Amino acid sequence: MLPSKFIEAAGLPDHWQEKDLQEYIAQCLRLRGFRADLEVSANGGRADIATNWQNGTIIEVKKYLDRNAIYQAFGQLSLYGLNNQHKLVVMGFLTVDANEQPSALKTASMIEQNPRIKVVFVNLESEWLPTTQVRRSWLLNLFSLPNISLPKLPLSDWRFLLKIVKNNPLLIVLVIALLSIITSNLKQEFTHCHQQQQNWDCVFSSIYQD
Repeated sequence: MLPSKFIEAAGLPDHWQEKDLQEYIAQCLRLRGFRADLEVSANGGRADIATNWQNGTIIEVKKYLDRNAIYQAFGQLSLYGLNNQHKLVVMGFLTVDANEQPSALKTASMIEQNPRIKVVFVNLESEWLPTTQVRRSWLLNLFSLPNISLPKLPLSDWRFLLKIVKNNPLLIVLVIALLSIITSNLKQEFTHCHQQQQNWDCVFSSIYQD
């Protein structure tokens, strides 16, 4: 799948960044039942993704994988993988530069001679291609709102209320106008009921209706 088609199908933003692809990959792993944490401290650096996939894996994500990007990611993973036995995975789109693609594929096959290391071109392997489920989960995560706590107002403090009145005289005018309208409407309703001698019927009719 072309990267542009992948981006559209996955619902990534038009001006997507590397972190968007990181989150997409993490969501794929979570939907498969694995844990996936982003930006995890590792041997003096920060691994893009740490997961229990393959019994423990560190993933370095690059937007596009050409020869140089693969080497850079491999160097980072070599550091993150010190003093542990985690699998090391480079992930990203195969470069769109047709002249660079052969060297990228060759570099990937060379470093994969180490069984601990794998290079994944996400737009070429079916298990990482966008599905409706992955897209929906990614979008929900993207647009989820943080917990917001509203400040507590000291409404029981009369000095606070007096300050509001003093600083917002228009607010008092609006409140008085609203109360006048409500009072006028209530007066009209009860006057109408009184004229028809149906005061109690007006009040309780909604209760005794079948």
